[in-house]
Amino acid sequence: MCADLADALNACADGTLAGLKTLAMQALPGLVAVTQQYVEAHEEVEDIVHDTLYLAWQNAWRFDAAEELPGHWLMHILGNRLNSQLSAPYREAFDPEASGYNHLEPVELPPPMERHETLATHRLWNLAECLTPGKVSDRLRTRLTEAFEVLSVQSQMPLTPSGENADPRLFDPILAPRMRLSRLSLRTKQHVDQYVVQPLANSMLTIWMHQLPGAQHIERWGLPRHSVEARFQQALDIEVTPRDLVRNMNYPRSFPDRRVRHGINKRLLWDGDWDQRLEYFRASRRMHFITDIWEHRRNLCNSRSYHQLAERLAHGNPIASHSDGIMLDRPERIHAYLRRYVLYMESMACFGFDNQLGKDPLAAAVDRNGGLVKINKGLHRLAMAQVLGIPRITIRVRGIHHLWWQQVTAGTTGIAAMERMLAALPNCPPSR
Repeated sequence: MCADLADALNACADGTLAGLKTLAMQALPGLVAVTQQYVEAHEEVEDIVHDTLYLAWQNAWRFDAAEELPGHWLMHILGNRLNSQLSAPYREAFDPEASGYNHLEPVELPPPMERHETLATHRLWNLAECLTPGKVSDRLRTRLTEAFEVLSVQSQMPLTPSGENADPRLFDPILAPRMRLSRLSLRTKQHVDQYVVQPLANSMLTIWMHQLPGAQHIERWGLPRHSVEARFQQALDIEVTPRDLVRNMNYPRSFPDRRVRHGINKRLLWDGDWDQRLEYFRASRRMHFITDIWEHRRNLCNSRSYHQLAERLAHGNPIASHSDGIMLDRPERIHAYLRRYVLYMESMACFGFDNQLGKDPLAAAVDRNGGLVKINKGLHRLAMAQVLGIPRITIRVRGIHHLWWQQVTAGTTGIAAMERMLAALPNCPPSR
């Protein structure tokens, strides 16, 4: 049985749907039996087992048969999913008139997720060995069959501008023309950047590093950020406690001039008072959204976010995004959209924060006092890490206030200045 489970997980890691079907066939009775020892409601049992298989499919590439038994690996996922369910509060449906909700108020973070010892992997495995296999309901079988059908057409879906296949549950054909146009535009821009802009930026960095003629002008301009990042990469990364990152930047507020705002991400060094107009991250829209759906993970239809999206739909103005390939023009699509975020959080709670899974690393800037400020790129992921209480994450510095740069480089230039700055980065605390 262990060999069969391992083969099924390896097939899942290769993206073979047959592997997931084999995994479900072999693991379902045991997963159901164990789950029923902790949860009575049939709907909750089905949710937990369904999500356990989905998370196994999504994360099968992490499984290493040389390090762990396949049954133990599955029970690790089940234990985390059970822990999430059992710790989820019961919430009433959102009432806009009675809630007293204020979107400007900072959210109150829940205690960090901690797995109860009764859900330890070895305990669940021993329990599964002793129990009679559980009966798989027709409703769960139907639900899994529908999930298999969605996964089977995933690779045939149109590509979003950034190159991922659109989600079949959220995609509408009306989005396809704009998606193709945006993808063409983005690919054209990427080719121009690759063959024209980036070589020029690399030359600028080389000139500055070796203090050739024009170096001072390049530093005053702000240094080409993409070239600096390509050359130094991990040297720009800093480990932080997610909940310590309490300040984030609102680009329109920090850079009111649109021309400056649109060009600032090309530069490493930023001038001006952008760091004097920061926002409190726990009062941000993304933080409210993530906190809301996590609190209501037992029933997302009771969440404020579901209510707001459904209200937009009722007024004939549903969310539609060609860049993400989503059209939330049906209640079931709204629910599926919110479930995507919750399942991402379930995966993070189970396997920890993985910076490689996002389109870009989590990004931050250094203010004039040497404090770390969250900037765009990964705001939802940071909110998830804060809500879950993830202990450590890695962020990448993509902007530095010119005043702090001048302080740490102490009059040096070129390679010496860069080395001083990189040596000082690990000591930068989150801005307060």
